[in-house]
Amino acid sequence: MLKLAWRNLVHERLQIAVSIGGVALAIVLMLLMDGIFAGSEEHAVIYIRRQPVSLWLMQSGVENMHMSSSILPPETLDHVRAVPGVAAAVGVLYANVGIEIGDAVVFSYVFGVAPDAPFGGPWSLVAGSADPAANEIVLDRVLAERYGLGVGDTVRVMGFDLTIAGLTEGTFGMATSVSFANKQAMALLMGVSPQAASYILIQPEPTEDVNTLAATVRQAVPDANLLTQDAFATSDQEMIRQMGADVIQLMNIIAYIIGLLVVGITIYTATLERTREYGVLKAIGASRRQLLEVVFSQSFVAVGLGYIVGVALAYVLALVIGKVVPEMLVLIAPTRWVGQIPTLVLVTVLAALLPVERILRVDPLVVFKA
Repeated sequence: MLKLAWRNLVHERLQIAVSIGGVALAIVLMLLMDGIFAGSEEHAVIYIRRQPVSLWLMQSGVENMHMSSSILPPETLDHVRAVPGVAAAVGVLYANVGIEIGDAVVFSYVFGVAPDAPFGGPWSLVAGSADPAANEIVLDRVLAERYGLGVGDTVRVMGFDLTIAGLTEGTFGMATSVSFANKQAMALLMGVSPQAASYILIQPEPTEDVNTLAATVRQAVPDANLLTQDAFATSDQEMIRQMGADVIQLMNIIAYIIGLLVVGITIYTATLERTREYGVLKAIGASRRQLLEVVFSQSFVAVGLGYIVGVALAYVLALVIGKVVPEMLVLIAPTRWVGQIPTLVLVTVLAALLPVERILRVDPLVVFKA
């Protein structure tokens, strides 16, 4: 019966192509929307993820970077560096400000980093210098190209003209842009001490246990809040969801529901279209059990092939989108599409079961009369 089901499928090539195509497009819709949502979340915390540190120290009461203001006293960095087990600690200043480019204003997360800092600055430089002087700034390449800017051009930040010293890559997204400035100049613009820091990035010694070091740092700086890198990124992503990513998530859920409905309708319609073929099988003596085997075999083969094509196509489109629209990050993790399998199995079973009663009641004489 399995061989019969396969021959029945490939006999009507246009029909099976439509079924596979319908399922594939549904899978693409589900994975791309889910990938855009995952990508927007990940890009929003790209600065946190890209730093080679395990611990982040911030002002007491602060648990995220977005929609927050954190300033640590000038002496805090020295206290952290004196803690045994700390390999390196870097203090950065942070502000969410508008970068004026002609008549346009692009909001960006600007980080003030000292020129001699081992980390905290740009991680992927494509042009110019990664160490901006007092009157300079480092922008993302995509942002600069969008407004026709390059190294040596000028933008206005917080009322001051800054020259573009370098261009980075991977720091410009749909809702977030990361830029870098000189820490001393940033301190002047913010009206704080150059030794102050919004966040202190802590890198442990290679043999140091992170949890043990975290407890020691908390004792050394009891008036500040300390988070691990993962906890800090997770807290920031939760804040982003509350800020408006819920809209994207709602679109993701709607796309998921539409995708499942398309799969169900595709299988349901394909099954009904073969009613005459099932009638022929019934006429030559196929039992109810054998008819069910054919129905479910054909349904699962169509969904399986459509699933494989859809996953492959989703990865290809994610790459194309990344090339055409660099600020849009589409992340399709294997767990995302593997996790769809149980739901697809359930939808396929239900879609194939709905017309089964009609198939089992079909009169073979009607088939031959047709």
